[in-house]
Amino acid sequence: MQTLGGGKQLMLTNAKAKLKGSALLSLLLIMVTVTACNDNNSGSTASNANSSPKTSASDNATANASTSESKAATTPNGPTGKYDPPIELTTVRSVNSAAELPPGDSLDSNIWVKTFKDELGINLKNLWKVNDAQYQNKIAVTMASGDMPDFMEVDAQQFQILVEAGTIADLTDSYAKYASDLTKGSMEVNNGLRLKAATMNGKLMGIPVDGGDITDTELIYIRKDWLANVGLQPPKTMEDVINIALAFTKNDPDKNGKNDTYGLSLDLNLFNGWSGLDGFFNGYHAYPFNPTKGSATTLNFMKGPDGKVQWADTQPEVKTALGKLADLFKQGAIYPEFSVIDGMKSAELVTSGKVGMTFGAFWVPTWPINNMYKDVPGADWGIYPLVSSDDKPALSQSMTGLPSRFYVVSKKAEHPEAPILLLNTYIEKLYGHFDKNYHTVTVDGKDFGVFGLSPVRGGMPGNNPKAAAAVQAAKQSGDTSALNDEQKQYYDQVAKFEAGDKSMWAANKLWAADGVFSLLGQYSDNNLVFQSAYVGNPTTTMIAKCPSLRDEEVKMITSIIMGSKPLDYFDEWAANWLKSGGQDILDEVNASGQVR
Repeated sequence: MQTLGGGKQLMLTNAKAKLKGSALLSLLLIMVTVTACNDNNSGSTASNANSSPKTSASDNATANASTSESKAATTPNGPTGKYDPPIELTTVRSVNSAAELPPGDSLDSNIWVKTFKDELGINLKNLWKVNDAQYQNKIAVTMASGDMPDFMEVDAQQFQILVEAGTIADLTDSYAKYASDLTKGSMEVNNGLRLKAATMNGKLMGIPVDGGDITDTELIYIRKDWLANVGLQPPKTMEDVINIALAFTKNDPDKNGKNDTYGLSLDLNLFNGWSGLDGFFNGYHAYPFNPTKGSATTLNFMKGPDGKVQWADTQPEVKTALGKLADLFKQGAIYPEFSVIDGMKSAELVTSGKVGMTFGAFWVPTWPINNMYKDVPGADWGIYPLVSSDDKPALSQSMTGLPSRFYVVSKKAEHPEAPILLLNTYIEKLYGHFDKNYHTVTVDGKDFGVFGLSPVRGGMPGNNPKAAAAVQAAKQSGDTSALNDEQKQYYDQVAKFEAGDKSMWAANKLWAADGVFSLLGQYSDNNLVFQSAYVGNPTTTMIAKCPSLRDEEVKMITSIIMGSKPLDYFDEWAANWLKSGGQDILDEVNASGQVR
């Protein structure tokens, strides 16, 4: 590891001047040091366009008066309108390495960038772009430097740090005046839980990116053709899941005469919407959540018999499930090198026909198994709800009720309302009247998703199960007149698949009667969702200690599954968690007044 260079040292000096509280400062210095060690350069750096020399109090007063006059002359009067003359709005972006963009499109030039310029008079400028794996480190450097763009996306931990540092704008008035009714409707579902999470001391300090929904609840994805080959039925219990995993490992499900398949997909992320263990644990009424590469502060808490909050990950049900996973690994049902492969590699194993079952989120049919029905003769995947280890129904855990990410606006931003106007347009295009050109475009017969190219994103919680129900009602009645433009598109996709278009397999798996959104609707309708009892933001000890505590949990889970540690090591780890800051976290959560 190299020592910090002059540029990084200047960032630390700036951070000392700007941040409040020694604990907060210490944490941010750690974040930047980690970045300096690990970021061997993404190839782009933040612009210094927002920095300025020191000025006197009178200079600041003059500048503020000038800015106020400029804003009065250019800012729309409410949720609609256009900046005239146009303004420049800076941000930063993460790039998904697996995403395919339409020919000619980029994060700098696409349908959203052009629309925001034409309809709102907002010229977007990306100060830097990095791979999504590097984004968190890059944001940490940006936070420490004090040289923020006008707005950016941060996780819950970073949000808390920025609030306490006093470097982001209060958006209370901007939201009240400029958020459209549709935007407010998307934000204020579930008794306004999303906005409550973004509100500190009565002030709205960020705009939630996610939250308010159960879109991360998991399902079981199983190769139907393999089930037929080994003579088994879809699972009704966790014992069935275990038996399927072993049969897929030992009974030559692909009929190639070789012992070269595995029963259950898993990779180093451990908890994930693809190839994770969330749903497996849920089958044993266990609700741990602490992804290997996650923020370490998005945690599940549950009330104990005494009414006090306990951490879900240390409960005995987790140990039970770990014992089952260790046995599956010992019998060869899990890829032996799972602890060193990422989601791309685990996806490659599945799509190359080496693994036949995974737990995952709604989007799994769209990636990575989307082309298997078309490209692999005989391959098909069934989608099934979670099953239980006993006579109590399994609850699928959801971490998306509370937002995990926020858009924050720099205090230096001249137009703090501008990101809200971007969000209004995004919500209107995708949920107001649904313009499919802003969702998916087709070039030379290939579909490209473009909704993610926008620098702001949002959703309408509960929209997809409702759309699936509308599609199925129309199929049963033969009457499509009640469908809106969005729902009619899904109806047409299902019809194309039923007419023989194999490229519509993924769409059919989303919107069919036995598709993912119908199943998620059943979870919601039947109260089969587990959500954390704690609804607040990360506490002080979470921010300071959870990253190291997460790493210890990763080691514990991995070592028990792989057999390098006995199952009883779980108890030792749970006791050490309490001693190493866990009890402080529980005390803070229980005293927060934010437990439901």
